[in-house]
Amino acid sequence: MGSSIAAPLVHLSADFIRAKEYLEAIITSSSDAICTTDIRGKVIFFSPGAEAMLGYRANQIVGRKAHEFYEGGREEAERLMAMLRKSGQIKNHEMVLKAKDGRRIHVSMSTSLLRDHAGRVIGTLGISKDITGRVELEKKLLKLSITDNLTGLFNQRHLRDRLAQEAARAKRQGYPLSVLLMDLDGFKRVNDTDGHLEGDRLLKAFADVLSKSIRKEMDSAYRYGGDEFVVLLPCSPPELAEKVGSRVAATISQTLGKEIGFSYGAAALPPSGDPDELLRLADRRMFAMKKARRSAARRERASK
Repeated sequence: MGSSIAAPLVHLSADFIRAKEYLEAIITSSSDAICTTDIRGKVIFFSPGAEAMLGYRANQIVGRKAHEFYEGGREEAERLMAMLRKSGQIKNHEMVLKAKDGRRIHVSMSTSLLRDHAGRVIGTLGISKDITGRVELEKKLLKLSITDNLTGLFNQRHLRDRLAQEAARAKRQGYPLSVLLMDLDGFKRVNDTDGHLEGDRLLKAFADVLSKSIRKEMDSAYRYGGDEFVVLLPCSPPELAEKVGSRVAATISQTLGKEIGFSYGAAALPPSGDPDELLRLADRRMFAMKKARRSAARRERASK
């Protein structure tokens, strides 16, 4: 009687061991980071893939709060838990993890609640796939699509998008928005007489001066086309744009001398909030300056 009962138990035990070994083999061979936590957010299991990805040994992580290696910290963990409580699982949530050596690792995380046999939540299971390469490639491609190849400034395509966004925000929040539109005087003559390489050198030199003359993290500079450039100045009245124009003029005079000059026009977003009208206003003022400079040059030549 005893032997007939023992045989199925031995069989079940062997099956359980094989299933356990099979599962462990799958987890060990996975390059993804597999991590489980208890209900308090403390790490219970940290897979070999997680060790390789983040640079920690499992015994350094088990028992610690999982949010310690989330770039968003506790807030990110709380956001994830709120999503989990609502739907029970999260698929392909993109976030950033912090590696031991300080690297930022972009991951796509899928996570779900773990429950016991009675249906009570006892923790979470998270599987994170490293997508850093994909994210960095997307950033490079985006930068290429919005950057002027010659000068390294933003291009006209990006100006149109950014200007529409800033105009809508300025009108909604009631703050000033100004632009500075610039055109190099005498550029065509230099290009025709000294060649395109010299023309390109001047464009790059002007772009460098322009980049150094604006407020970083706030203003932005664009090559509008040919020898025309635009500076977008959020939260700024046109008087500030005029000051930027004067500053660029002074720097250009010092670095390029009389080699080339430029005209500019500053304008503020009109009450209509129309970004195209804003550019037209700046364009008219720029050509008014250009016309005045030409007239002054003619008078100077006539007086000699």
